[in-house]
Amino acid sequence: MKRLGILMALCAFALGCGDSASSSQPVELSFAAVVGEAPFVCGDVYNNLGASDSSIELIDFRFYVQEVEVKNAAGVWVPIQLEDEGNPFQYGGVALLDFENGCGDMGNPELNASVLGTVPVGDYEGLRFQMGVPFEMNHQNMATAPSPLNISTLFWNWQGGYKFLRIDSGQFSKTDWRMHLGSTGCDGTPTAGGVTSCTNGNRVMVELSTFDASTDTVVADYADLVEGADLDNDQAGDEGCMSKPDDTDCGPLFENLGLPFGGSDAGTQQFFSAE
Repeated sequence: MKRLGILMALCAFALGCGDSASSSQPVELSFAAVVGEAPFVCGDVYNNLGASDSSIELIDFRFYVQEVEVKNAAGVWVPIQLEDEGNPFQYGGVALLDFENGCGDMGNPELNASVLGTVPVGDYEGLRFQMGVPFEMNHQNMATAPSPLNISTLFWNWQGGYKFLRIDSGQFSKTDWRMHLGSTGCDGTPTAGGVTSCTNGNRVMVELSTFDASTDTVVADYADLVEGADLDNDQAGDEGCMSKPDDTDCGPLFENLGLPFGGSDAGTQQFFSAE
C-alpha cells in the first residue's frame, strides 16, 4: 500500500513520533454508497431497480462492520486496530458507516464514510471484514452502550440485537421497501443469562483480494443488492425484508449478500466491491 508506506516515512522524519509510531502505522479505509452508476444521495429517487424495474426513493443507508483486516506481504491477514478515542463512529472493533444525512425520520445529520485504525509497519494489499456486530456485543443494552452502538433506529431488541444493515425507501416509492439485516432465531432470556445462540447469525463475509487503501474505495451498491428482487410487490406484507427466514422477499437479497436462505446455499457476495 503506497499510502501506508508514505505515512510511515513521513513519521520517521517528524518530531515526536515516539516508539509507538516505529511499530505501527495509520490506515484509513474509504467507503462509498452507490445505486448502480449514481452515488447515493439521501432523498433521491433511483429507477430501474430489481426484477420489476422499480423506482425507489432512498432515505437511509447505514451498516456496521467488524473484524477488519488487511493482508501483509507474506499473505497473512492482520487485524486493523480501530481507533475509538474521539471517534463516535467506532468502538470495540466495530465501525458504523453512515451515508444518510437525516433526510428521513429515522436518521441523523452526521455522516461517516471511513474506517480509521493502525496496523504494524509493513506493506499490505487486500482487505476483508464482516458486515455485522460481534455476538458478544450484539445483545447488550443499547440504551447504555457507547456510540455508535447506542442508536435506537439500528437496534431491534435485546434478543435480536442490532440491524447490521439498514436501507429504507421513502414517500416517493411505489411501496415502502426496507432492508434490515440482523440475526434471527436467537434464544435466551435476560433472567437466564441472556442470548446464548442465534440460528442465523447473518454476518456478511467480505474479502477484496486486491484492495489498496491508498487508491481504492469499498463500494456498497444498492442496485446489486436488490438484483432479482420484486420491489413493487411485498409478498410477506412487512414492507420489504426484515431478515425473517420465511420471508420470500429476502431470498434474492440474501443471495446477493452471500448468505444462505430458506434451505438454499449461500450465493456469491456482490453488494461490496473495490473501485
